[in-house]
Amino acid sequence: MVLPGARAFLVCVRRGGPFGRKFFMSPAPRNRDTGNQLLDRLPASEYSQLEPMLQRVSLTLRQVIHAFEAEVTHIYFPVTALASLLTIMEEDEPVEAGTVGREGFVGLSACLGVELSPHRVICQMAGESLRVPTRNFLEAMDRGPELARLVRRYIAYTLRDASQTIACNVSHTVESRASRWMLLIHDQAGRDEFPLTQEFLAYMLGVRRQTVTVVAGALHAAGLIDYRRGVVIVRDRAGLEETACECYASTRGYYKRIVI
Repeated sequence: MVLPGARAFLVCVRRGGPFGRKFFMSPAPRNRDTGNQLLDRLPASEYSQLEPMLQRVSLTLRQVIHAFEAEVTHIYFPVTALASLLTIMEEDEPVEAGTVGREGFVGLSACLGVELSPHRVICQMAGESLRVPTRNFLEAMDRGPELARLVRRYIAYTLRDASQTIACNVSHTVESRASRWMLLIHDQAGRDEFPLTQEFLAYMLGVRRQTVTVVAGALHAAGLIDYRRGVVIVRDRAGLEETACECYASTRGYYKRIVI
């Protein structure tokens, strides 16, 4: 029951199921625009406690946000920047395990009680981010049930995304996977032209740069993109969506269902 005069409203979404009707309670959207979707979902009471500790920083291309197996000192909430989580290999080039933009945050391991970063996290697309000291963020989670809930649901999303990526790498062509990643970056950039080097695309796809050259050439020949000097220009978004594998729509849809 929502008490009269309470500022927070709950949206009741009816869900069907084999065992009868289910109801999922989620907070109504907040009138806030930090640029990060998770922060914008927090109730005013919880955000007001976190806000004084948030610092807006500018991230540059290739800047190391978290070093591999180093202490996670800050939690980052990208706004216009895009972070790349790299799995470090002993004998081969790093492979991208995921990207994080304004839909999420960087520093998830610290929320699970692991102080050291399992990835090297670098800035893939320069821009702004909000950050908060890890200790302060964990304290805010202890005090804020909605923040803790959002973190748990975002963890569930990242697990689903990771398993989808594994299946994608095994089952789908390089061209369809490249289209998927370009759509994700296009979403984050919010514009048709954005930086994407062959090196980063090779990390994303887990292939050699020579393969990236072939794939980018094929997408260009199909009229979907222009690609030159580390810059991608999307010419046909609908065409990219048709070329991309099912994983793009699947993971985006899952995020919308359980996080926002």
